[in-house]
Formats: sequence, structure tokens, C-alpha cells
Amino acid sequence: MASTIVICCNLYQLTKSTLSANHVQLIMYTSCMLIQIFIYCWFGNKVKLKGLELTDSIFQMEWTNLDNSIKKGLLLVMKRSMIPIEISTVYVLTINLDSFVALLKTSYSVYNLLVRV
Repeated sequence: MASTIVICCNLYQLTKSTLSANHVQLIMYTSCMLIQIFIYCWFGNKVKLKGLELTDSIFQMEWTNLDNSIKKGLLLVMKRSMIPIEISTVYVLTINLDSFVALLKTSYSVYNLLVRV
């Protein structure tokens, strides 16, 4: 939420004034905010995808030659890995690429609201 507000306010300030050398800092700050959020979302998405690949990796190994106790353990791991591992913030927002796109859409919507008001 705070990132959305900061990005909106920065974009609003940039569009309401003429661009000059003084705005380079604001542009850099906004870019750094977006990159920072994108990096968290990118790696959160990678964690989710790697967790989902675990089931396929276990199934593709030579599990038929293993003991029954190991097979049962692998079955439990496969069952658990079917639920994606998602990193979340305050148990409300998951950190993945979909969240990043939603953040950009929300920022743009709030920016349009600021421009109209």
C-alpha cells in the first residue's frame, strides 16, 4: 500500500511540473522503488514455481527401486508440494509477478484519480 502511494505521488509530481535537472532524483527514486518491488516479486514467483516443479521431479526419479518407507515419505512430500509455496506480506498479499502487475494497475488507477481531482 505504501509503495503504491509513493509511486503515485511521485508520478503525479513528475507530470504536474516541467522536467528539469531537479527531477532526476525523483525519477531515480521512483525507478529504484519499482525495481526493488519487482525483484521481491520476481524471486517470490521463482520460489512458487520451483515448489510446484518438485512434484514432477520426484515422480521422474527412480522411485520404484526404493524402500516402502522412503516411498511413503516421497508421497508425503509430493502431496505437500502440490500446494504452492507463496511468500506473503502480513498474510494478505502474496509476493509474485501477479502482485507486481496488480500494484502497477492500482498505482495507475490512483494516479488517474489524482489527475482528475
